[in-house]
Amino acid sequence: MEIQSNGLLGYVKDGTDVFTFQMGTRAATGEIDMDQFAGIPLPLVLNVDGYKVLIMGKNNTLPDEIEAVIGGNRLLPELLGKRVQLLFGEGLHIYKVKHNGKKVEREWVEQQQITDWLESWQASGLQDSASDVALKYIVDYYHQETFFPRWRFRKSRRINGMLPVVGLEHVPLKRSRLASDKDIDIFSDYYEDRDFQYVLVGNWAHGTEKNFLVYNRLDTSDPLKYSSAISIHRNPALGKVYGQNKFYEGIKQWLVGMNKTPRFINSFLENSLSAKVHVIIPDAWLKSKRRMLEAYCEKNKELAAEKKELIKVNGIDVGTDYYEHLLTKYVSGELKKLSNFLSGADNQGKLYSSYSFKTSEKAEERWQIEPIDLKYKEYIEALTSYDKRADAVVLSALGMDASISNISKDGVISKSGSDLYYNYVIYLHNLTIPEQVCTEPFNWALRINFPELYRQGYRIGFYRNIPSRQEEVSTDDRLQNK
Repeated sequence: MEIQSNGLLGYVKDGTDVFTFQMGTRAATGEIDMDQFAGIPLPLVLNVDGYKVLIMGKNNTLPDEIEAVIGGNRLLPELLGKRVQLLFGEGLHIYKVKHNGKKVEREWVEQQQITDWLESWQASGLQDSASDVALKYIVDYYHQETFFPRWRFRKSRRINGMLPVVGLEHVPLKRSRLASDKDIDIFSDYYEDRDFQYVLVGNWAHGTEKNFLVYNRLDTSDPLKYSSAISIHRNPALGKVYGQNKFYEGIKQWLVGMNKTPRFINSFLENSLSAKVHVIIPDAWLKSKRRMLEAYCEKNKELAAEKKELIKVNGIDVGTDYYEHLLTKYVSGELKKLSNFLSGADNQGKLYSSYSFKTSEKAEERWQIEPIDLKYKEYIEALTSYDKRADAVVLSALGMDASISNISKDGVISKSGSDLYYNYVIYLHNLTIPEQVCTEPFNWALRINFPELYRQGYRIGFYRNIPSRQEEVSTDDRLQNK
């Protein structure tokens, strides 16, 4: 049996049976200030082995926080997986930029030199292929709109005729931080992107100063300046050096609530059948037992002087001096008796008795066992209503219509193929900035390795096939006939 109290309030738990109690009829006072640390300035830059490291989030754990919240959500892993798939499409392909009147268009082309280079990464000693690296960049981008490529150069990178860039590698976002060797006030937010010319890589949750690897940040004006470098690519955020997952920041509290809903329901179902009563212990009873225990302590003093055995009360060694914890022990004993009365399948027909008291105003004070109306139906309906609203908030924040996400919203989803087609096309049209950011390191490398082809307009992008509307396709080639 477990008895826990906090001041005048507490609960008793015996197996799956639970009831609450209060000592006295006075209102409980005293609150815990959950914002007791609010207003205390937190450092924005950490000192690590002589470097000033720009933190991510209040405790430098933002990537871990995002990973935990998203990973524990029932919708987001699948929805973000779809976003990754929709952006990646058919993978990395080569195109040329061409102008068609007032329009700028892409012409997807074959370019063997660039293709051979993209397909040579693993043969050159890199762990991942170019496609695998691109996928990892996209995943980091959709978690925090930031990622860190590590550049692999040839030792003979400045010799003509040799491709300087062997390939790109993925450095986990949660392990990478921008750093500076300049004198920056750790509590000041007065710094600029260009102040951070290093990237420190390590375990920020458990690492020590000597466990971090220090890389030079890629110098875009002289990319071959260092034998090894890391660059940062992100979607610019207002007033921030790192990118910011605006989707996550905007609905973080909704996500936290969604993740807690199943736990609330399961806990309610587990405990609601037992925690149906609240016990009120009257002040007069407490005063009476306090006087009784004080009297026994005085009696024990006499017995101790006569070297006789001391009196025990309900199995409690009261001793010769009264302390308030004796009353707490006595109350716990009474609550155990009450628990045996209230709990278990065999408690029918039992009787629990206690004394009642008269106050000076002739009002009766007695132990009260009050039933608690748990309002099962209202509670479950409130949680499910919150869940539906949270689903709608998440989908609207992601910009994914229900016809694309395959997650229905009451009264909103449409089965129309036309709606699906146009929603899909509109969504793909809005992927311009994510694609530009995620392919930026590939095109930087293309410019270094193939400057002439870059000047001719060759670029690397994600090819996404937009299917034709079914009415525009011959009957034999329609999906339902394949």
